[in-house]
Amino acid sequence: MLPEYLDVPIFPLPNVTFFTQTLLPLHIFEPRYRRMTENCLGGDRLMGITLLKAGWQKDYFGRPRLYKTFGVGKIVDHERLGDGRFNIVFEGQYRVRLVEEFPTDPYRTGRVQVLLDPPIDGARDHVAALMKEMQHATEVMGRLLPNARDLIHSAWAAHPHPLVIANSLAASLVVDAYDRQSILEQDDPIRRLKLVLVQLRNIVAQLSTKRVHEEVIEED
Repeated sequence: MLPEYLDVPIFPLPNVTFFTQTLLPLHIFEPRYRRMTENCLGGDRLMGITLLKAGWQKDYFGRPRLYKTFGVGKIVDHERLGDGRFNIVFEGQYRVRLVEEFPTDPYRTGRVQVLLDPPIDGARDHVAALMKEMQHATEVMGRLLPNARDLIHSAWAAHPHPLVIANSLAASLVVDAYDRQSILEQDDPIRRLKLVLVQLRNIVAQLSTKRVHEEVIEED
């Protein structure tokens, strides 16, 4: 049974959007986050990882604004380096929303509400159609961008559930963190699938345009 609320340390980062059922490797080097990692390893190993909002550079060492919908992950592997740094790997456990931030120091902590997806069994035909379109988009992407084929294969092989596949595709192929964040924040799972499909189509369109442009240059 999933918890309703969790109290977790919060690790705000630029350019990182963390989805459930995905793996996230991180290198921990700042002193405050080394301490957070130490405490996390000595406890339940859960940590919230959230995207910083634009303008975070002005207050990075304070409390810059962050997105309140994010992923909570569990440390599933770690390497403690000789100088106190860490290499760690998180596995996404929960999609959550921050409901209260505590006045802690040197790192941030808060209470989060675990967000549950409504079942999608009643929309099987619609979901199947969306997944078929995603598969077509990623097949085209694989032809246009051979270096992405391993990522695409891994995403489709990660798990049979459509939402897990969509999370993996979004995490590995959608480049812009704020585009990924818009997917993560969507509470309706069908709309979330549609947002992933839109992003995949945009990538294919950009790659196709680039390919045509390169061919024109070669002909000239």
